[in-house]
Amino acid sequence: MILTIVFNKLKSFIIILLNVFGKALCCFRKRRRNSCDSIPLTHVISNEPKIELQNWNDWGDGSVNQEPKTVQDHIEVYRQQKALLTQQVEDTHNPEESANFFEDMMPHITKQTKVLIGNDQGNIDNGTSRLNFIDDCADTILTAELREWEDSSGWENEHLDHLAQTALREKKKQDRERKAWEQQQKRLEKAARSLGSRLST
Repeated sequence: MILTIVFNKLKSFIIILLNVFGKALCCFRKRRRNSCDSIPLTHVISNEPKIELQNWNDWGDGSVNQEPKTVQDHIEVYRQQKALLTQQVEDTHNPEESANFFEDMMPHITKQTKVLIGNDQGNIDNGTSRLNFIDDCADTILTAELREWEDSSGWENEHLDHLAQTALREKKKQDRERKAWEQQQKRLEKAARSLGSRLST
């Protein structure tokens, strides 16, 4: 018990010393500068022409006429004026309709042909509709007694289906038995042939 306490005290003292030593090394590392990080001591002046910023209120509609200052500006204005003149001349010489890109997308409306299905002899049934309920049932007689319900449609078809399924199962079973018997006969013939060949040699 005393040994563990002494051991823990020594361990904590060694850890403290290592931490102090590590922090001292980190301080020296921070002070040292990297030789590749050099700070330029001269001011570099670029000889590039400054780009004049456009006014934010100018949206390029050409309403504000700026006078050209350099030769290049004069040439640019001349080219723009010449392009506008040639475009106006072409528009006056070619009075074509403006291109209608949506012409092929216009719908073509055609009337649908009417098809009448039924007898031509007369579709009028004296004012009665074919969807009306007609109470012509003379079979149902209301009585106070319970009777047997005679239902002709019921499980008869399912009974026939069941009989058909059992017949199919029987046929498949007979086919399997026949195939098994044929295979057994082939095995017996093969065994008889091999025995006969052994005896003859």
